[in-house]
Amino acid sequence: MKSSLLGSLAVAFTVACAPTDAGADGSAVKAGASAPASAPRQVKAARVEEVAWERTLRVTGELAEFESATLSTKVPGRVGAIAVDFGARVAKGAAIAEIDPRDYELRVAQAEAALAAARALLGLPADAETDVVDPAKTALVGKAQAELDDARRENRRLIELQQNGVSAQADLDKSRARLAQAESALQDARESVQNRSALVVQRRVELSIAKQQLADARILAPFDGVVASRQVGTGDFLAAGAAVARLVDDDPLRLRLELREADGSAVRLDQRVRVTLDGESAPLDARLVRLSPTIDSRTRTLTVEAELPNPNGHLRAGAFARAEIVVEPDARVLAVAPETLVSFAGLDKVFAVVDGRAQEKRVVVGRRDATRVEILSGLAAGDVVVLAPGGMQNGAAVEIVK
Repeated sequence: MKSSLLGSLAVAFTVACAPTDAGADGSAVKAGASAPASAPRQVKAARVEEVAWERTLRVTGELAEFESATLSTKVPGRVGAIAVDFGARVAKGAAIAEIDPRDYELRVAQAEAALAAARALLGLPADAETDVVDPAKTALVGKAQAELDDARRENRRLIELQQNGVSAQADLDKSRARLAQAESALQDARESVQNRSALVVQRRVELSIAKQQLADARILAPFDGVVASRQVGTGDFLAAGAAVARLVDDDPLRLRLELREADGSAVRLDQRVRVTLDGESAPLDARLVRLSPTIDSRTRTLTVEAELPNPNGHLRAGAFARAEIVVEPDARVLAVAPETLVSFAGLDKVFAVVDGRAQEKRVVVGRRDATRVEILSGLAAGDVVVLAPGGMQNGAAVEIVK
């Protein structure tokens, strides 16, 4: 009986001394009992979707004038007048400047007088519209022809007399010599007419040159444009070829862009280009109109050009431009909301919901904007990802709420 009592006390002591834990409601829980599982974290989630998102190339470049020319004088002389100044807008054919024309007017008069003298030697009337003349109708050839005809008649007469025994041989020999001289004189007359005709042509050309030099004394605009700079003043003496002004055509403007060699295969003529310029409230639309056929061997870049209309002249050549070339307007990509991403040390990840638990997935992202991020790899269409997963652990239990 004594030993049974001692056994009962030992069991009671063991139970009384066993450690206890407080339960969730404050009641004691014995050690070794399993604790209740923690409640899953309530999260918002979104599904990974394939969306339409045009593919573009972002590049920078600058605006350039469509055409430019340094206007120079073709003839030497003193500047008599300047019709325009820096910034002036001119039309094609408008006068820019003029060399004093007096010397060239005198050269024209001199050439006209020389031409008139050459025509007179040829026997052309002053009011004749052509310089062509029939050599047989000229006085020089006509006189030589008459002398030749007379020498032939005289020679035939002496031959008949000599045959009849009336004329001496000496008279016939003289007649033959005169005939040969007359034939030679006719040939000389014809050659002289040809030379005088050639002289008329020469004088005509000299007159044309003199008139052209007089016309060249006026420097005219070769196209519609704006005077970008003026390089001479009234009274300056200029040699032939001296620069007078620089003219630029600024409507349209060229948008010149430099692409990386790797991006060159993606561009095509007529692709859309969105252009952003400082000072412009909205992007401007353009189209690719020119592609360089070669890659620059020094910079490994490809030059392309678009055109921007500039009817009001408010855009300026030389301005810096940012552009987006739309290379694939109908592209479809995987995209998620920006708040799904967790970025650390250059790595991006998301938490996908798989069987009620958060599963960490590393992703490679592409383009971003205010509402979406392109996913290049790491997710598939239809995956469910956690929004705002701050502090979330891999494998944590989650419950999706609306």
